[in-house]
Formats: sequence, structure tokens, C-alpha cells
Amino acid sequence: MFRFPSKSPKHSNLQSASSLSLSHSLNWIHRGLVVAAFVAVFLTKLAEGRTWVDSTGNPIEADFIGLKASKVALRLEDGKAVEMPLKALSKVDQEYVLKHSFAAKAELVALAAKRIDAAVEKGLDEKKLQYNEGLNDHMFLRRIYLDLAGRIPSYQEARDFLASRKPMKRQELLTKLLNSVDYTSHNYNYFAEQLRIQSRFPGTVLRNDAFIFWLKKQIQTNRPYDELVRELITAEGHIWDNPAVGYHFRDKDMKLDHVAFMGKVFLGTDITCAQCHDDPFSNWTQYEYYELSAYLSNLDTKGPKPKDKAIPNRKQIEQHLVQKNGLDPKNAEDKEKLRNLVRRYDRPLRDINRAGEFMVRAVSDRPMRLPATYEYDDAVPNEVVPPRVLFGKEQGAAVAALTSRERLAAWLTSRNNKRFAMNIANRMWAKYMGRGVSEPLYNIDPRKAYNPELLKVLAEEMLVLDFDLKAFSWVIVNTKAYNRLASRTKSAEAEPYHFPGPILRRMTAEQVWDSMMTLMLGDPNQFQLESGEEFNELIDLAGQSSPSVEEFLNRIERYDKFRPEHLLVNEEGISILNAKLTPKKSGAFGTNLTRPPFKKDGMSDEVAMMELMNVAKKKKILLARASELPQPSDPAHFLSQFGQSQRTFVIRASSLEGSVPQVMELMNGYTTEILTQPGSKIFLDMKNLRSNFEKANVVFMSILSRRAIGNEHHLIDKELSSGGEEVFADLIWALLNTPEFLFVK
Repeated sequence: MFRFPSKSPKHSNLQSASSLSLSHSLNWIHRGLVVAAFVAVFLTKLAEGRTWVDSTGNPIEADFIGLKASKVALRLEDGKAVEMPLKALSKVDQEYVLKHSFAAKAELVALAAKRIDAAVEKGLDEKKLQYNEGLNDHMFLRRIYLDLAGRIPSYQEARDFLASRKPMKRQELLTKLLNSVDYTSHNYNYFAEQLRIQSRFPGTVLRNDAFIFWLKKQIQTNRPYDELVRELITAEGHIWDNPAVGYHFRDKDMKLDHVAFMGKVFLGTDITCAQCHDDPFSNWTQYEYYELSAYLSNLDTKGPKPKDKAIPNRKQIEQHLVQKNGLDPKNAEDKEKLRNLVRRYDRPLRDINRAGEFMVRAVSDRPMRLPATYEYDDAVPNEVVPPRVLFGKEQGAAVAALTSRERLAAWLTSRNNKRFAMNIANRMWAKYMGRGVSEPLYNIDPRKAYNPELLKVLAEEMLVLDFDLKAFSWVIVNTKAYNRLASRTKSAEAEPYHFPGPILRRMTAEQVWDSMMTLMLGDPNQFQLESGEEFNELIDLAGQSSPSVEEFLNRIERYDKFRPEHLLVNEEGISILNAKLTPKKSGAFGTNLTRPPFKKDGMSDEVAMMELMNVAKKKKILLARASELPQPSDPAHFLSQFGQSQRTFVIRASSLEGSVPQVMELMNGYTTEILTQPGSKIFLDMKNLRSNFEKANVVFMSILSRRAIGNEHHLIDKELSSGGEEVFADLIWALLNTPEFLFVK
């Protein structure tokens, strides 16, 4: 069988990369570096022998080396290293690989955290500052769920963690969250905002579901960030063949704007002004802007018309409808009926025919030219501009053999391009700490960083970890600075901040929404968006055999009736429009209780659940995570009210500012109304408790991840003694409207 030998002379490279001696591990712990527990959590499991099989059931004798770009590296018994696709392994083994793929970097992770701590402490010492107070368990629990899972912990998750006496329970929780579907969902939201992902591509009839699904898969498999960006830039084809082309479709027919967004997102460099004129503040010239844009000069997002697949023409469709409906074309009334029948197919037929024209490809003889309005002395209007990088130089003699986009991607993601690593490292630091070491994130300046040494170390460690964002996240959340109380500072982004702890910040719109889903459902991941394959099959005429008129009209009808909600399904493949919510079995650290709902007298469990769903459907609210909903949300939706990005801009696209509509939404909005239904999970968790005080503590634990304390006991006694069960809905409402719920502290 496919085993993990605990001892083998044939995999010394694996041992040197991933093994730490017990004494070495203890040495780290004695130095007070909590992240050393990473070694114990992961490598102990890696040393245990286990049986592996491939997806067809065939046994393989091999050692696990690592995972990169969805390929698993294995070392066979003869010492030969081989690669195989992750999907070629059994489902159980795929899960194991995803969980342990960055375990081999344990020593690198420990060293990275130590170096970052030293850089932070140097900055604090220079300003005679100290770390903030450390986090207790309930504060750590709440913060780590919000930062890694994008939501608050459920009642069961909070109760299990706080009751645990395991000395390494924090590290076990980190392991669980980093390998969870929650992590994928939350990080998708993060990158979707940067890439301005929308459910439909502007200026096309195409849906973006395939690209969305693809991006989530890259996050789930922990695709190295540099590889991910390279694939985005170099992708070609139709979206149903290569979903990564969705990146270029976002700025269809807007190459110059596409380059500006690329600079902000991937390089932390704002060259926008230079698109129209030399930038007097950043020293970028308009000519330099066009030099960089020249790498995309032959990029085309509209391909040739699809080859004729003997698609029925209008005359054939009319003849078919005449026969099918028994119409007489010579009769005036029947003629009008026929015209109306044909008209029903016009728009969907036009959409399907147009869809095949949209593809990403390279075309020849399309050089980049300066604009006719160019007015500087270094060139003339309409002059052809050759491609040239913004800074540094292209590497290697093989450049000439690459396409222009391959050259751009190679330079941009090169390890020699320090700004690429610095940008993503700074963004990840800001993601967890509330602020980057250099601000603004879209235009960083190392010379003006709050702590230049810290920024340098972060960039270096990103390179050491090979752009492994999951390992880098582990590093940050194990630093001393992260594990401190948040600072209640109102300083502007230009004012120095030296990270005695994270900055107090409000939850993002997606975090608030996903937390509400957790309170309602317990498991907010019950419904997830499919890959969009169904929609793509409807519009991919080139990939289909020549259809009969009847088959073609059936396809048009299915296309016309298609609704995005059909793609939101549960594990059984049932659409959210037809499914009933059901609680799941309980388990360690975060699965759900199986209890009847805390409901009205005489109401069955099933009726309570149906009532919850019916209220949501009547309000046109989909009970699913933000990552699974239309992108962006409707302007009146909860997410938009709380500042979700409309996915149009990169700079200040989302907002954490409070507003009156937010207050009204939490006070009496549709979401709060659904949450206080008897079939809601928070009421379900109270059902079997007799004491009102115990029920109140369920509410506190569910919403604030802690029990009631101090004067809250008196207030609870006072309120509960004056009312019945409806008082708990008031308590829920009250806690939802507290800063303690909305802020990450």
C-alpha cells in the first residue's frame, strides 16, 4: 500500500527539509516560541505510517514530499521522485495531502515567526513601546475564527474550545481552520475584492461561475501565489476550457486600465496617472506606462466566430414550430402566433451565438502605439512602443522564446522582482493586523514604511516560504504581535504604527454576514456554488455535435430558464431553492448539535425549519455564505449596506465605516427577522435547557463567544423575570447591536 515509512534511507532530502529532533523542538518551546507547536502538531502525524491508495484503488508504496500547483510529489521505494495530480489520489488521501502539505516547512515557519518578532520588537524598543496585553482564550478564539474562517465560531465550536484543557488546543484549532472550507470561502472574498470579480463579465453574456470556482480551488489546494498570478496573466482560451481567462475578461477591451489595476494589485504600485500624462509625484512617465502596456498589445478578448456546427437557422426553426403547434402560416392569427413564438427564442439565441466569440487569445500585427495626443519630446504621437518592464530587467536567455504575456508574467512574479514578494507580504500582514507596514497598500514605499526592517523581513520570508500563503498565514497568527489585544487607535494611515498588537477594526461586510449565517444555520457552508459547468454547456456551441431543431430549441429554453440560484446546492446536489435545512451531527471543534428547535408550542421540528426557509424565500434572502452569493450583492442587500465592494475599483472599494442603514438593518432588517425565527440554530441550541440563565448564556456564547459576566448577570435576571421566551429574541437583538459583536478586538 501507499505508506509513510517512519524510517527510510531513501528519502534523506525529505528528512532534511521536514524533520526536527525532539530536543530541537523543545529548545524552541523553551525560548517561548509558540509556533514550535506547529512541529508537534504536523510532524508527529507525518511520522506515523499510513496506507494510501490512488483513485482507482491501486496501492502505491511512496513517501509524501509535498504539494505544489495541484500536483503531489512522492518518493517511491527506489528513491525516485515522481509527481501525480492531486485528483489521482483517493478522496481520503487528497484531504490528508491538503491538510499536511505545508508541514515540511515547519522549521522555516518557526524561524520566520522568530525573525518577524525580532523586527517588530526592534521597532517597539526604538520608540520605547511595549506589546499590548495578551489574548485570553475567548478573545483568541473569536479573532482566529474571524481572521481564518471569516466568521464567528458557532455555539458548539466556542463551547468545545473553551472547555478543552489540551495544552496545544490553539495550534490544533489553527490546523483545523487553515484546512477548512471556511478558510477557502474567507480568502476567496479577500482576493475577489482585489480582482474585482463580478458574477457576470461586463460587456459580455458570459457568467463568471467557472472562474469563481477555479479561484476557490486554487485557494483550497494552497496554490503558490506566484504560480497563481502567472496563470492568470498567461491564460488563453474560452472560459469553459480554461476558467483562468476570467481574469482578462474583467477588463475586456480596456487594456490600459487592465495594466493600471495589475500594478496596484500585484506590485503595490500605482501608475494610473501616467496613463494620460507624466506623473509629477511618482516620476512614472506616460511612455513608461505604454512600454509596460505593450506586453498586452496582442491580447484579444474576442475570438473568431465559432465554426458552423449546422445550427438550425431561423427558417428551420419556423418550420419546426409550425409543425409542432399545428399552425397555418397563411392564416393571419397563426402567423402572429408564430411570430411571437419565434420572438421568444431571439434573445437567448443571440446570446448563445455571441458567447462563442468571447475568448482570450494572442493576435499578430497589433503593436502598442502611443496616443494621438502624446505631447512629450521623447517620442511622437502614434509611435510604436516596444515592451519594457517598469524596473529591474527581464531574466534569462529564454525570454526570446516566450510570448509577450509570458515575459510579463515571468518578470512580474520573478524572485528577483522583490516588489512582487513585498506587495503580497505587506497585504497579508495588513489582512491580519489591520494595517500594512507600508500604506497605502496599492502604492507602497519601503522608504516610508513604519518599520522598514519589518517590511524587509516579511518580503524575505515570503520568498523563503515559496509564496505559500497558508504557511505565511500560520507565521503571522503565531507572532507575538498578533496574539495581543487590538490597539484602539484612530491614527490616519500616514501616521506611524509599530504593531504592539493588531488595530481594532470592524468586521468586513462578508464577516458580519457569514457570522449571521452561522447564528442561523450553525453550519454556514451547507450550500455552495457549483462550477458553472451546466451554464457553460448551454452556451458552448463549438463543443457540441450538430443538434436537431428540437434539441437546439430545448437548449435555448433551458438557457432562458437558467437562474444563478440553481448553482447553489448542498452535498446532495439539491438547489437551495428546493432544499430544507437540516442540523448536522455534533463533533469536536465545530460541528452542529442535533436538537429540536426552540419553537412555538405544537410546532414540529420540520415545520420550524420550513418556516425559517419560507421567511428567507419570501424576503428573497439566500441563506448561504457571501462567497456563494451573487457578486457583488444588490445595493439593498445586507452585504452592500455593510460596505461590500461593488467590485469596480481597487482603492477603498469596500468600507468599514458605520452608517444609519446598518443600524436599521440590525434592528429590524430581514436578516435579523430570519435569525429570530424559532427554526434558527441559536434557538435550537437553547431548546433542551430549562434554566433561563443557561439559555441566556447560549445567546452570549453564540454571539460574543463568551458567557455573561459581571453586571450582565443582573441585567439578565431583570429582563428574564419580566417576560417570556420572546425576551431571548430581544437579547439576541441587543447583543447584535453591540460594538463587541461588530468589532475584531
